[in-house]
Amino acid sequence: MKFLIVCITMLFISGCSGAKIADNITKTQIAMSGNKPPAFFTVANVETMKNYVFEGKGFSFQFPTAKQSDFSKMGGWSGMSMRDGRTIAFGFKNSIVYHIAVSTSGNVLKYGERERVIENNDVEYLRTRMPKRVKNNGEIMDISLKTFRAGKENYSCTERTSTHSKYRKKRISYGCFKVNEIKTKIKYVSISLTYNKPKDPKLAKQYTYQDLKKRAKRTLDSLYIKDGW
Repeated sequence: MKFLIVCITMLFISGCSGAKIADNITKTQIAMSGNKPPAFFTVANVETMKNYVFEGKGFSFQFPTAKQSDFSKMGGWSGMSMRDGRTIAFGFKNSIVYHIAVSTSGNVLKYGERERVIENNDVEYLRTRMPKRVKNNGEIMDISLKTFRAGKENYSCTERTSTHSKYRKKRISYGCFKVNEIKTKIKYVSISLTYNKPKDPKLAKQYTYQDLKKRAKRTLDSLYIKDGW
C-alpha cells in the first residue's frame, strides 16, 4: 500500500514512468483481477479511451477525450489505481503535461451548511470560507471559485483553480457530491486536473490548459456517484 501511495505522488511529479506495467484495460483483464482494477495500466488506443468506463468504489466515469497524437507523441495514456478502488490517477505515459486524478474517501458524510451554500450557488459566501492564498511553495490557491452542475444525475459541484508560475503548472480541482432524499447525507467525489506547460513551443501550442479542461469534460459529464447510504 505504501508503494502505491508513493507512486501516485510520483505520478504527478515525474510520471512514474519506470514503474508501469502494460495492461490494455479490457473487461476480461478487469474480471480476472477480481473485479478490481489493476494497480498499473496502459491504455491501448484512442478507441479504448473512448469506450472504457472505469468502475471505482462508489463511483464510475469515462476517461477523458484522447487524440491519436497522444499515442504518437506522448506514448499514450497510462496510470494507476489504489486496489480499494477509491483513487485513480492517470496521464501521458512519456510526459507530465496532463494528469488527472479521481478519488473519494468512501465515507458517507453529513449534509451541512457548505453543501447548502453550494446548492444555492452562493459563491460570495464560499469565497469567505475559501479565500485566495499563497502556499509556502509559492503555489497560489483558489484564484477562481465557482459552482456548477455536472454528472449523470446533475450533481452540485465546485471548481477551484490554482497556479504555480515557477513550475509552469496550473491545477483545477472539481468537487461533486450526491445528496440522499432527505438531505442529511452526502457522497463526495473529487476530480483534479494538473497542467504542466511543455517547454517545447510546438507541444505547448497543441497541449494547452484549455485543451485539458475540454478533454476532461467527458469525465465530468459521465461521473456517476453510486447509491447506498
